[in-house]
Amino acid sequence: MARKKKNALGVKGQIILIGIVITALLFLPTTILLIIGMLPTFIATLVDRTREKVLGMTVGSMNLAGCTPFIIELWSGEHTKEHAIEIAANPLSIVVMYAAACLGYMIEWSMTGIVATVMTQKALARLRSIEQRQTDLVTRWGREVTGEIPLDPYGFPLEDQDETKTPA
Repeated sequence: MARKKKNALGVKGQIILIGIVITALLFLPTTILLIIGMLPTFIATLVDRTREKVLGMTVGSMNLAGCTPFIIELWSGEHTKEHAIEIAANPLSIVVMYAAACLGYMIEWSMTGIVATVMTQKALARLRSIEQRQTDLVTRWGREVTGEIPLDPYGFPLEDQDETKTPA
């Protein structure tokens, strides 16, 4: 029995994709500017191997913030392909858009380090707490609770042979 190959996007995904393509064509100057300005986001998304794609989201949000003034400039002036290419060809606009993406990379890098440090410190504090609790239990109940002393089938500690012998 041959299995039907399932479409990767599904009907909803295809409708959304068609809507995105139509919108991109209707607003072609904005699309041109965003494709050029958001290149770091596309690369970050491709490079990020995690399932959550946090790098792509962080870089993308900062990159979009860097593109926003130039999109507003495009919308408030002439909304033509020539004006979009003129804005994208301006070195200052490219530097601003890509510097914002760089800021996104730095935020992701620093937050990863901060979160790792905080989690490590919490784990070490928890470990110290567990060790202190173990020490308290040994003090209260004796060495038998450590599991280091062998037990008989009834759960009683086996006495060491040397301790039970009486001197002759």
